[in-house]
Amino acid sequence: MADLGYSKKRVELSGGWSTLYRVEIPAGALKFEDLHPLSSYVRQQDIARMHFARARGRGECSPHILTWTAMQTDRRASQMFPGLNYQTEAGETMLSANSFITYVLRKLLAAGWLQLHEYLGDTYEWVVDIPAGNGDWQARADAIVRWLEASIQLDLYPNIERGSYQPRIFHPFDTRRNFVRLGRCDFIRHFVQSHERRAAFNTSHFLHEHDDLISPHSGYGDAIGLMVAEGALLRPPLYRRGALLHDGAAWRIDRLSLADIEIVLPGDTRISVARGNAALNPRQPQPIALYTRAAGLRDGGQPLERSPQRADCWEAVVVNRQLASWKRGGGLEIPQNGFVLSLQDGALPAATSAELVTDAWLEYALAPHVGTVQAGIQAGPILLRDGADALAQAKAEEEFCHSRGDIVGISPVRMNLSANERKARSAIGIKSDGDLLLLMVDGCEAGAQTALDSAGATLQELTRLLRAAGARDALNLSGEGSSHLFIQGGLANSPSDRRGQSGVAFERMLPSIGIVS
Repeated sequence: MADLGYSKKRVELSGGWSTLYRVEIPAGALKFEDLHPLSSYVRQQDIARMHFARARGRGECSPHILTWTAMQTDRRASQMFPGLNYQTEAGETMLSANSFITYVLRKLLAAGWLQLHEYLGDTYEWVVDIPAGNGDWQARADAIVRWLEASIQLDLYPNIERGSYQPRIFHPFDTRRNFVRLGRCDFIRHFVQSHERRAAFNTSHFLHEHDDLISPHSGYGDAIGLMVAEGALLRPPLYRRGALLHDGAAWRIDRLSLADIEIVLPGDTRISVARGNAALNPRQPQPIALYTRAAGLRDGGQPLERSPQRADCWEAVVVNRQLASWKRGGGLEIPQNGFVLSLQDGALPAATSAELVTDAWLEYALAPHVGTVQAGIQAGPILLRDGADALAQAKAEEEFCHSRGDIVGISPVRMNLSANERKARSAIGIKSDGDLLLLMVDGCEAGAQTALDSAGATLQELTRLLRAAGARDALNLSGEGSSHLFIQGGLANSPSDRRGQSGVAFERMLPSIGIVS
């Protein structure tokens, strides 16, 4: 294995000193890969501990965190749990088993219908106690809780103190912040222990905060944005943001959104903004429309929570390549990690619409104007363009919106492009010779920093560091506690997560990584 161009040094910034990592990457050595989770129990325990620390930080004295591990390969709700009512109280019909389970568990917890019973012999059992007259809910709960127990995918943290043998009733329960569905993510460490690679590092933004998980279609660790591997478009570019793209010969950085792809339906029916037969976030009703949360950002607005009401349309929530649910009449909740496909009656042939519900699956292709892409990952914002600072342009052109007060932003909900915040940062640049340059700056979680901790960097400072290091174009990657750099199998940097414990660094699970072979 050849040596890697890697260095680490201390730099002085206006806010103090910071630790800067630099990795020189040959153009042909970088690939992107999704992580394949190894142990659901390890994931449940780690994420539960993190959310427990957050709850304690909010002032909760004895919080409980309930987690469940979603299936990596999702199935239809009707296949997993036949004979049930899959329609929500808002009229949305769940197609995804993962989404249906999440919806039902939230209802059980919010209503106080889910209990934990302890028996002699140190055995535990989840018990459903639903008032009479709720037959649909009783049937749903019985089937789902039984399956979760049998598959050992439902977990409570911390464990209940033994010995009282009294039913534990969790009511009221904060389902928004203390209930977590686990998506597809794992520690980079698990990957590097099994694969010999020169370097591995964080890439895409992903669902992480409780504001990210408001929809039953969303899970902790679900990746956001374009993902292309070996020429296959695995995830669409939901929001207009920067992406690093390789055409088989050279790397480039460009902005992409749903306007730059084609959605391939059954029968090879293609709909796209570029073809002119679909509209992205239209102001007025269209025969075929795509809605993301960014639709509400026009004219200084806030994120769009639901698609517009329309009596003459059929709509579906799309997450990655799967139809997760459908509803007539509009008003579908838009998840952070998906979009709503809205079809006016008669907009597609009846056979195509019928097959769409039956298959519950889509494919994607890049629109012709994008050109060839063999590998690509989306994050953002773009920091450099042809050697010039591009951050000001990114604030106007890229679709980011942080949460503030009661307004839920767009994932990553903590990223405020206008704030001069010093945090752990990661970015990748393209040099004039076509090779790549990875820069990472350590930071520390607010409130836990000591004199020994790196102060992090602002986006503007990161941009200046990239230009000084020789980057011509550059893209910001996921940061804060997601910034991880492994060199030759060892963790090189100090992740910023502290979970309220000064001097203690925690690694974070991620959905996808960049690897240098």
